Amino acid sequence: MSALSSLFKLFTARQSVRKPHVALSCVSEPLRRLYSDSSKQDVSKHVVVQGTENEERVRVRRARPADVPRVLRFVREHAKTAWPGLVAPPSASHIVLCDYVARALAQGHSMLAEQQETRRGWSQIRGLALSMSVCPWDATMLERWARCVRCTRSRRLMHFTAHCLRAPALHDKYRVHNILQVILIVPQDAQKNTEIVHVLAKNAIQRGRDVGFPVLRFDVTDGAVGKALEEIKLKKEWQLMYDVLPDALKERPQTETIPPTESKSGETTKNRGNFIAVYTALTDKNLEQKKK
Repeated sequence: MSALSSLFKLFTARQSVRKPHVALSCVSEPLRRLYSDSSKQDVSKHVVVQGTENEERVRVRRARPADVPRVLRFVREHAKTAWPGLVAPPSASHIVLCDYVARALAQGHSMLAEQQETRRGWSQIRGLALSMSVCPWDATMLERWARCVRCTRSRRLMHFTAHCLRAPALHDKYRVHNILQVILIVPQDAQKNTEIVHVLAKNAIQRGRDVGFPVLRFDVTDGAVGKALEEIKLKKEWQLMYDVLPDALKERPQTETIPPTESKSGETTKNRGNFIAVYTALTDKNLEQKKK
């Protein structure tokens, strides 16, 4: 089941929780059991962003069960970077994001970028590659669930998400069953954010190659992240421009490839609208040859 399917299934449930810390403990416990055997033998790959000794050092490694609270806090703080206009109100966001992040981390494919601090070691999260397997029928499942949702806004949101999963038709194009979906969350104001996107993406691709995913899809809603992926030669398969309305998500005519984040003179320009773009990376040599 995909991360997006799990995320929007919660819209059918009640969104009131008396003790939020109970939900977090319920998530952490199954994750500990899931990782109990593999985490002891896991050797994380430390990738340091290049620079002088005086510059900040950043490493990338696989996320562990112990990282769940820190990752949840990081996602809540920077959720709008990955899902502009699609974040639930604060009262429900804890439940939705907790479930989404927990399901993604439980699969063991997510990557974490950490900054080294002199006194506390590797502690500050600088970026996250939230990764989860998606199957051909996830979009259909979302549409079926939408029929049972009374809230018009939630129902339209689920249909929009199903459309975004189905539109690139990557499973049919590459004739694969499982695709690793990666959502990169890197704050726009972070130093060396482009380099962080590069190392997160490369490690996600290596992870996909190691566990046998022939295709990875990077879902991008940030122009800076899209530009960074293009610099490492990832292919943009599909893009959709849309507006966030009070009760719907409306598709807009596509007039540009990616909403600009920086002008030719180097001055920052206002984003002209929301968009979602899908980039792909292939780990199977046979698929790469067919692509050529």
